[in-house]
Amino acid sequence: MPQHGQQIGSAPDWLPHERPLLPGSPATPYFPLRFRIVHGLIALLIGVTGSLGAALVQVNLPAIQGALGLTPTQGAWLTTIYIMTNISMNLLLVKYRQQFGIRRFTLVFLSLYTLAAFAHLMLDNFPAALLLRAISGVGAAALSALAMFYMLQAFPASFRMGALVLGVGVSQLGGPLARVISTDLLDAAYWHGLYALEACLAAASLAAVLLFRLPRGVRIHVFERTDILTFGLLGGGLGLIVAVLGLGRVVWWFEAPWLGWCLAVAVALLAAGALVEHGRAHPLIDTRWVATGTFLRFSFNVALVRVVLAEQSVGAAGLMQALGLAQEQQRLLYAVVLAATAAGVVLSALTLNQKTLAPQFLLSILLIAVGSFLDARATPQIGPANLFLSQALLAFAAAMFLGPSFMFGVGQLLTRGLGSIITFSVMFGVAQNLGGLFGAAMLGTLQTVRAQQHAVGLAERLTGTDPSVAATLQAYAGVYAPTQADPVLRAADASALLSQQLTQQANVLAFNDVFLVVGVVALLQFFYAGFLFFRLARRTAAAATARETA
Repeated sequence: MPQHGQQIGSAPDWLPHERPLLPGSPATPYFPLRFRIVHGLIALLIGVTGSLGAALVQVNLPAIQGALGLTPTQGAWLTTIYIMTNISMNLLLVKYRQQFGIRRFTLVFLSLYTLAAFAHLMLDNFPAALLLRAISGVGAAALSALAMFYMLQAFPASFRMGALVLGVGVSQLGGPLARVISTDLLDAAYWHGLYALEACLAAASLAAVLLFRLPRGVRIHVFERTDILTFGLLGGGLGLIVAVLGLGRVVWWFEAPWLGWCLAVAVALLAAGALVEHGRAHPLIDTRWVATGTFLRFSFNVALVRVVLAEQSVGAAGLMQALGLAQEQQRLLYAVVLAATAAGVVLSALTLNQKTLAPQFLLSILLIAVGSFLDARATPQIGPANLFLSQALLAFAAAMFLGPSFMFGVGQLLTRGLGSIITFSVMFGVAQNLGGLFGAAMLGTLQTVRAQQHAVGLAERLTGTDPSVAATLQAYAGVYAPTQADPVLRAADASALLSQQLTQQANVLAFNDVFLVVGVVALLQFFYAGFLFFRLARRTAAAATARETA
């Protein structure tokens, strides 16, 4: 029986600069400039494909729900199950690359994603849609790694850190791009247009990787029978947590007992999985590293930034929806967001090094706080143009944050040893995905609760004996006079209009509360992360002084 870590087959006679960094990654041979450009474009195509498919479904969920006749709960399952399978598959992807090779990894998962995308065009019922979204989540889990590997081939070794940042960052473009193009797709072919674009992009990506395959790497034996048990325990636990966070706000936290049962089972599964992994010689998850203070602080900071960045998807997008603004009216806003995202990725890649890592990380958090405080002054008369600056700051910060956080994690990994690459890959993805889900769930819940409280407070001030309220109702009733002769019905219509405006005002005030909370949390994290970096710098300087003295 092959031993763990034993090489499979023979490796080419690579030059030192061509050798893969670790098993499962491609070699980095010298390519002419035209091939480097092609690989860079393929990385951009794959990165956008992986993120745009999920974003198109999330942004246009009401249209898909209406076309398939789904309830809000069923619609929420479409986006939730995608994340459930996506986050769970990260447990196996690195080992799959290491044992079966980067080329087979590329073809298998990209083909799976492409088949699921085309199958979406023929679905007409909820079970089929649910199954295909789950399969898409499995296939898409590999696309971010593929984008990074192709981007590494596009640049020389001297720009490897910047290439990693670009490879990881291109996946950020899918969200704002989906909001820019969704209106045209819906107008052209309704919900089929969304899936047709996803399918075409997937097919183009598959054709590109077939024509320009990644260089082969080193393959080793890594899979063990216990991996099946670990995947079932940890993958099941993570999936149940995703289900709770994705559906809790829709079915409401305290009105669906199954949420509590899922959370309890998830904790038990994760504890059992950690216990199994702790006793293994070659674990999927390095529990001893995960339990260290440095790793926990790193994961907490990554997750917390994702929590506050939910201000974009829940706060700004929700505010526009509450004000009754259509996607067509928001197109220019998200074009600005898309440009700011691209600028953040490029600037981070060009300037990131050991000296700028901490400043970039801290600057991104500070920009989030500034953007949130700017949004906290919203009124019912606000429009998309009023959010250009704040949302551009948030988008730029989100893109800039990803590079330094990823590279700081890689630095910790190199200190620990490349044997823990699976742990880093899984935990970085878990921190980002669960942080984003938790942020969306909590901020959405806060907005709902505060909107109800503001509505009650505003309603208590509106009494029929108040002259200003009576004058307002009379003015509203006059609006309906040309079309409604009955004075009783005019008064009822005027009351309904006033109630509608009260609800809108309550929602705007609630969103302002959300923005304010996000800004305060981001500001607190800025000081906390600054303290951690300051302490790390002092320890590094003390260690360097000790070495010089010795």
